[in-house]
Amino acid sequence: MVITKTDKPLPQVRYWNGGGREESSSKVKVAGNETSARLRGLQSNLAYYTAVRAYNSAGAGPFSATVNATTKKTPPSQPPGNVVWNATDTKVLLNWEQVKAMENESEVTGYKVFYRTSSQNNVQVLNTNKTSAELLLPIKEDYIIEVKATTDGGDGTSSEQIRIPRIT
Repeated sequence: MVITKTDKPLPQVRYWNGGGREESSSKVKVAGNETSARLRGLQSNLAYYTAVRAYNSAGAGPFSATVNATTKKTPPSQPPGNVVWNATDTKVLLNWEQVKAMENESEVTGYKVFYRTSSQNNVQVLNTNKTSAELLLPIKEDYIIEVKATTDGGDGTSSEQIRIPRIT
């Protein structure tokens, strides 16, 4: 039986928030030649500090200089309301109420309109910075439409699903 050791360095990321102490930081080990790591479970709108070090069969190296970043505020919990539509045989006109972010939420930068035919799962997305949209769609099938506010902190809560029946 042959046992081989690797001296390939593997990174480790240490992170903690501004209210926490470095000694009680969380750690994430990254496998292989990865040069990035996803930190999960972070709180919104909070300063975090990170440092990175490599380790191998000889042990752990020193941590890098500390770098800080502030997480974004969460997206709005309020969905776009009062979504109304009007359809012709070639297009759908949509209007909805503006979403206003609470103080602890990210400001709305635009909206995403998600739409698909009722017989397919393939969703298409239209981005707009208005509270209205025009979709050029042949209304030969039912369409399912939802609207979400977009922010620097991610997408907000979805509106109710709107079913637009085919025009016969």
